Amino acid sequence: MRIKEKPEDFIVEEITPDGEVLEVGKPVTWRGGDGDYLVFVLEKKNWNTMGALREIAIRARVSKKRFSFAGTKDRRAITTQRVSAWKLTKEQLSKIKIKDITLKPICYSKEPVVLGDLVGNRFTISVGDAGHMRKPDGRVPNFFGPQRFGESRPITHLVGKAIVNEQYQLAVEIYLYESFRTEREDDRLARERLAKEKDYAEALNYFPKYLKYERSLLGHLAKAQNDYVGALNALPRNLLLMFVHAYQSYLFNKVLEKRQKIGLDIMKGDIVENGVPTGPLFGYEVMLATGKPGEIEREVLSDEWLDIEDFRINGMPFLSTKGSRRPLYTAVKDFQLLEKAKDHVKIRFSLPKGTYATTVLSYLFGKTI
Repeated sequence: MRIKEKPEDFIVEEITPDGEVLEVGKPVTWRGGDGDYLVFVLEKKNWNTMGALREIAIRARVSKKRFSFAGTKDRRAITTQRVSAWKLTKEQLSKIKIKDITLKPICYSKEPVVLGDLVGNRFTISVGDAGHMRKPDGRVPNFFGPQRFGESRPITHLVGKAIVNEQYQLAVEIYLYESFRTEREDDRLARERLAKEKDYAEALNYFPKYLKYERSLLGHLAKAQNDYVGALNALPRNLLLMFVHAYQSYLFNKVLEKRQKIGLDIMKGDIVENGVPTGPLFGYEVMLATGKPGEIEREVLSDEWLDIEDFRINGMPFLSTKGSRRPLYTAVKDFQLLEKAKDHVKIRFSLPKGTYATTVLSYLFGKTI
């Protein structure tokens, strides 16, 4: 199975809380309004969300902290999403011109767009080497997709694990040192040199300028070599939260893997929401299941030498997490087969927020992405 050979093969259109699909290429009507937040549609190609907003902030000469959004979107894709910017005007936005980015102002608002402020996303995906396609039956295992853990560097959950275990030096070293053949060669060589030399001040001379988060860590450690908590605090709070959430996601996937072996039907002891059994996003207040489902959840914790109280992170309290429950399977809505050739299909479907299209594709075609 081949996907994302070009951005046009993977289109992600956000579905707003009122059910509107933010269609690619469709103009947006300016709605006026008042308030300190400018709400706009960000349409992008070959940009990740954070990178696009960082560039917009630079062009607008404002802090990137002014921007917020409902959910991140894929990089190698064409995507749409709502964004809000504090104290930015429609006129300022209209002057920003960036290749492969289109900005469409919607209105002024008294409230920002916040994480989770969406119904879901509509996906239009071209799949090569498709082979046999299973019919979506509404019971797709709700795994977190690989992009949750980092596409070119799958270390996000590992950093999160170190933070949860309050191993802050390890968290910093994983983020700085771990290299992969899938990343840029300059990045990989810089990481390998730093892992060998461990000279943070010198690393500022050769680490690529675009690795801004790594350079933030290096800059702090060059001045305070053993202050790993301080170094982590130099990173954006959303990024630090993403590390912890990725580890929660990794553990959820482990529960779901074990659960698949005995089925996804509701069992005695399950915690059920809207008729669907749920699995834990572990946290210090999460309710665990009982019976066989509870045994599986506790087994995953035991395998990781964890207790739910470990999600109270004393050294960085703002990263502590109460936890929640997540459906173990999800429904695929509005499925359409748009094109079908000998070894190629184009499909469209909608998913609720927090659900991964790559997971659905793996299920439909029986192949791991």
